[in-house]
Amino acid sequence: MFLALREIQHEPGRFALVISVITLITYLTFFLASLASGLAGSYRAIVDSWDAGSVMVTEASNENISASRMTSTQVISATSIAEDAGADASPLISVAAVAQPSAGAEAGSSQRDAENEADDGSKTDVFAFGVDLDGPLSPTVVAGSPITNPTTEILADESLRTQGLAVGDTIRLLGSDHEWTITGFTQDTTFQAAPVLTLDAKALRERGPDSLSPTTSAVVVDDDITMDSKAAAAAPAAGLTLLTSGELIQTLPGYSAQVLTFTLMIGALILVASVVLGIFLYVLTLQKRPVLGILRARGMPTGYLIRSGGAQTALLAAAGVLLGLILTLLTSVVLPDTVPFRMSSGLNAMIALAFILVSVLGGLASVRVIARIDPVEAIS
Repeated sequence: MFLALREIQHEPGRFALVISVITLITYLTFFLASLASGLAGSYRAIVDSWDAGSVMVTEASNENISASRMTSTQVISATSIAEDAGADASPLISVAAVAQPSAGAEAGSSQRDAENEADDGSKTDVFAFGVDLDGPLSPTVVAGSPITNPTTEILADESLRTQGLAVGDTIRLLGSDHEWTITGFTQDTTFQAAPVLTLDAKALRERGPDSLSPTTSAVVVDDDITMDSKAAAAAPAAGLTLLTSGELIQTLPGYSAQVLTFTLMIGALILVASVVLGIFLYVLTLQKRPVLGILRARGMPTGYLIRSGGAQTALLAAAGVLLGLILTLLTSVVLPDTVPFRMSSGLNAMIALAFILVSVLGGLASVRVIARIDPVEAIS
């Protein structure tokens, strides 16, 4: 380590260039990782908030909760299957809808439709989730107050604040004339990157858009009953598919593809960074052959020189990773709330360790140069 630090102090400009390259690459990697984490989180946030073990949807839905439409008989069967397995079940209505601030309670439906056509900018794609407001699927209110009148009140994800909505505002689900008043906002209640509106299940079924056929989409079970043989056999017999929460998330449209894409991009960046650092160190090693030759002539062991080079590589990589992480933190402060940016300490730690480890392995490319240095030839 002493030799590595002395060399860095002797050539600060040269090693600053190496660190700057590593910093830029790691900054890009941390930035993409945070975007990937934020986007993936926006797809699955509401499912994670349930803290459920398994979910039942219809077989005809192809494991897609948005396409699942249960009959009353299937809801009863799903609830019975869960209870027989010793778990609690909670029916869920999921409707992909379009929300828009109301034009006014006194306006007629034809007038509101005309205004909706003229004001497309205020429309927002949402998911309306009908749940038992006293059940486990009811989200926590972080601003405002819980629902007290289920027939007219609604909870909204806090991301809708960026659309100008506030507590007390009224909105409509297009296709219905019924108006809902926002009483509170919830946190991390998004589904497939769209904000979720939480309503009373009965109110959504009776007052939701008729064209969207609000009906039970899934039955959420608080425990994982997928390994229960009786439940696994009873579900298909009732026309249902039994999934774990993780399996349901993996079937979300586009989720697996985007996770795989970002994973490959991050892996490629780490590999490129290690190769770039290896090339830099290899060139630096060739340039200091005379110095290494003198050290070899004075009896410096080859192993010591190799360990010094490895320590130097790790030090440079760690400095670049730290600076890249700092830049990412600063970026997260200035980014608007509409950007799905979420830093994960676990993911960032894995990326940092991978960068340092792979960089050290890439820096070992210069080991052969050090091992084959002839002191006489190097200093001549």
